[in-house]
Formats: sequence, structure tokens, C-alpha cells
Amino acid sequence: MKIDNKPSRQQPNDVYSALKNAEHILTGCGLRDAKSSAEILLSFILNTSRSKLFLIRTRELSENETAVFDDYILRRSKREPVEYITGFCGFMGYEFYVNENVLIPRPETELLTEEVLKEVKPGVLDLCTGSGCIAVSLAKSGLFKKITASDISEKALETAVKNAGLNGVQSVEFVKSDVFENLMDMKFDIIVSNPPYVSQEEYERLEPELGFEPKIALTAPDDGLFFYKKIAKQSGDYLNEGGMIFLELNANKSGEIKKIFQDAGFKHIKIINDYAGLPRILKAGI
Repeated sequence: MKIDNKPSRQQPNDVYSALKNAEHILTGCGLRDAKSSAEILLSFILNTSRSKLFLIRTRELSENETAVFDDYILRRSKREPVEYITGFCGFMGYEFYVNENVLIPRPETELLTEEVLKEVKPGVLDLCTGSGCIAVSLAKSGLFKKITASDISEKALETAVKNAGLNGVQSVEFVKSDVFENLMDMKFDIIVSNPPYVSQEEYERLEPELGFEPKIALTAPDDGLFFYKKIAKQSGDYLNEGGMIFLELNANKSGEIKKIFQDAGFKHIKIINDYAGLPRILKAGI
């Protein structure tokens, strides 16, 4: 019997082939963002930008790079968000650490932050700060005299403090507080918040990726309205005269939330749509 001593042909392991294979795997798992997920993860491993991957498409991956990329693609195939895999997320042009203790910052929250930047006043409270993305971004602007950021989660606050350091911010005061509980005798000119607002019924219909994010930061009792009612009832005691409030909204309940603040005596209430045309930001004054 003749034995063929020719070595078996190995599967190409260059950047282009690795991306195509990863995209095929993720598409097969039903991911609509298969291509972008693969590109973001590989560019992170190679410490380059997505736009430069094409320029190095023939570069061979090392064994370690291949092993890490395979692990990342496996995790993404199980619907773990890209941001948790890399541990980073961009927000307002800055970089933020993210992990299972904080929500992944989203474009809607950038819109909320941009609205606050249009109404510069001395003192700001970022309620339910999470990763600290709002407070840190406002501090980076240099437009505010004092910024306080609070959260009930100690783990979230640790991440927020880390993000302040990552972005060279030393001016934010971080306070562990269940809404206003530990903010007694403090007054602010602006209160901004992206509170938990998903009802249990809505939570059960969310994309699988949301299952990786902290449920405490997503869901709220009372059909998702609990924190809106609490903020509407109590925030007047923590706002200076002429103070303003900015909130990210559950777009499905914007009318109900607006009425909650009307009934609490807030004035000049304005609902601002997000980039998809959905009612996403509530702006009001006392």
C-alpha cells in the first residue's frame, strides 16, 4: 500500500480567514451583528482599529491570538455582549470599563448627557450612576462646579470610581445611596438619572444579551414606574430654586411618566425623542 507522506493542508489562519470563519459561526447562531462583533473582538485582541483590519488581512494570527479569538467568539455565540467580553465601552468619545455589575452605556444615555450639557448649572447629581458614564462625561466637559454620583450597588460604585481614574477625573464625589437615602441635606441644580425602568413582563421579552446585565439596574417594581414615582416625589427636596431634572424614559410609558411629574408639581415638562424617534428623555423644572 502506497502511503502519501504529503502534509495535510491546514486551514488558513490569517486575519481575513479568521474573520470570515467567525462571522459564519455567529451568523449561524442568529446574530444580526455577526460581522461587526467579529471585527470588534479581533481588533481588540490585535490592539488595532476595525478600519485597519483590512490593511492587515494577510497577517497570520499567533497560536495565542487564535485561542483568545476562539474563546471570544464562543462567548459571543452564547449571546454575551461584546462590551463584557472586551471589558470596555465607548461613550461620549471616552472609554469606560464595563462588567457584570453595571449596565453597558447606550446611545440613548449619550442623548441624555448631551441634554444636560445644554443646561449648564453649578451642581449636578447623577442618580443611579452605574458605570459612572454620565458623571464622568459631564466632569470631562469642565462646565460644572460640583458633580455627585450615587448608586445603591457598591460594586457599581467601584467600577464608576475606576472609570473616573481611567478618564483622569478627580472632581466627582461618589456616594453609596438607595436613591436619596444618604444624600440628606444636599442640594443640586440638576438631577440626572437613568433609573431602572423595565417591568418584569418587559424583562421576559428582552434580547438574550440583556440577561448578562445586572437585573437590579434594569428592572423596577410597579410595572417599571417605581423609581420615576420615587424621584418625582422626593427630588424637589434636593433641588435648588430653578433646578432641573433630566431622566431617561421607558419609551413605552412616556405618557404615564410625564403625568407622574405633572402631578408632582414639575413645570415646563418636555419629552425629547431619541435617534429612533422614540420618546426617551424627560426634561422638567421646579
